[in-house]
Amino acid sequence: MLPALLALASATFRLADVDLTPTEPLPLGGYTERGAAVFEPGGEPLMARALVLEAGSKRLVWLAVEALTVPESLVARVRSQAPTGTDVVLSATHTHCAPDSQMLNERMKIPVPGVATYRARQLEWTAGRLSEAIRRSLQSSAVPLGRLEARIAETAGLNRARRAGDRPDARAYRISAGGAPLFQAFAAHPVLLGPEHRRLDPEWPGWLMREAGGIVLTGAIGDVSPVPPSGPRADLPRLFAQALRSALDASPPRDLGSGVAWTFEPIPLGTAVPHPEFAKANRVPEALARLAVSRFAPPTAELIVLRLGRALVVGIPGEPTSAVGRRLAEVGRQKGFDPVVVASHVGGWIGYILTSAEYAEGGYEATLAFHGPGLADRLEGAVERAVQRISQMR
Repeated sequence: MLPALLALASATFRLADVDLTPTEPLPLGGYTERGAAVFEPGGEPLMARALVLEAGSKRLVWLAVEALTVPESLVARVRSQAPTGTDVVLSATHTHCAPDSQMLNERMKIPVPGVATYRARQLEWTAGRLSEAIRRSLQSSAVPLGRLEARIAETAGLNRARRAGDRPDARAYRISAGGAPLFQAFAAHPVLLGPEHRRLDPEWPGWLMREAGGIVLTGAIGDVSPVPPSGPRADLPRLFAQALRSALDASPPRDLGSGVAWTFEPIPLGTAVPHPEFAKANRVPEALARLAVSRFAPPTAELIVLRLGRALVVGIPGEPTSAVGRRLAEVGRQKGFDPVVVASHVGGWIGYILTSAEYAEGGYEATLAFHGPGLADRLEGAVERAVQRISQMR
C-alpha cells in the first residue's frame, strides 16, 4: 500500500463493533494440546471493533479482531471489500480461546497435529463480518480528534519474562482523545486461560476493550507471560483487565498535542528457512521441515507506523521479543516521539522475531522464527524508514 501521510488538527474518529461469535462449533487455536477439539457451549461472545481515523481526504480503519492471529489472506480479503480510498489495518488480540485462525490462512494446507487447516467458507464469513464492522463504523457519528493525551502506568508485577535474562516492558499505555480511549496496550501473552479451557473467551485484551473502550493491542510479547491475579480461574482475564484499567485510570494524563498521520513500510523478509531446532522440535525430517516452513511462512509483509500527536504506534505483523521491542521503540524516541508503543499481531503473522543472539540461543520462540537471525535488523531498518517519513511532518 502507498504511504498515507497527513497531520491535521481537524481530524476525527469513529468507533463501531460487530459480533464475531461463530455460528457453528469450530476448533480452538493457540494450544496444540487441544488437538482438533471444538469449543464447548457456554463461553463469552467474541467481537471485532473498528476505529476510523479521518484527516482531510485520508481515512484509516483499524480493526481489532478477537482472534489468535490475522492471516495475510484475511487482511487481503477485507481490504479488497473496503470502500475506495480507505486504508485498512487488522490486528489480533491473540486470544487463545477463539477459533483457530489458521482456518483463514490460504497457505495453511499442510496438516499439522493440533492446528486447523484452511477453510474457504470460514474465511468468507469472517471477512464479511469485518467488512460489516467497517460499514457500521463509517455510518457512525464522527467525533473531533482534538488534542490527544497519553496515560502510562507502571504495573505492579502483571507480566514476567519467559526466557532467562529478558526484560519485558512493564508499562501499560493509553492514548485518548477528549477522554475517550483510542488505543491501549500492554505486553503479556493472553494465556490466563490454559489449554484445559474449551470455551470461547476474549481473554484480557478483549475484556480491557469492554471495560475501558478503544482498540487494545498486545505489545512486544514474544517472550512475555502474564502474572495471574488472585481469583477464580475462569475470571482471571476479566480481573487482569480490571487491574490494567485501574492502573491507567490512576496515572496522570500527558498532553500529546494534535494531529494524525500514518504510513506503511514493506519488511524485507529474506528467504524462509527452518530454525536448526525446528525439525527436532516438531519431530519431522529436515526435508519436510524446509517444505513446511517454505509453504507456511508468508513471502511478503509490511508494518504500519501511526502518529497521534507526539505518540507513535508501531504495528508489527509478528511477535517481537522484549529486546526487539526496545530497539524498535528507541527508533521513534530518537526522533522525539514519546510514548512509542510497539504492537504485535498487526497486519499478519510472520512468526516470532528475535535478536540474532536470541535466535542462536534457540528454544520454543526460535523454532517459530521463520526468516533467520537477521530479521530483527531488517525490521529495524524498515521502522527507521517509516519513522523518518512521519518525523518530516513535524
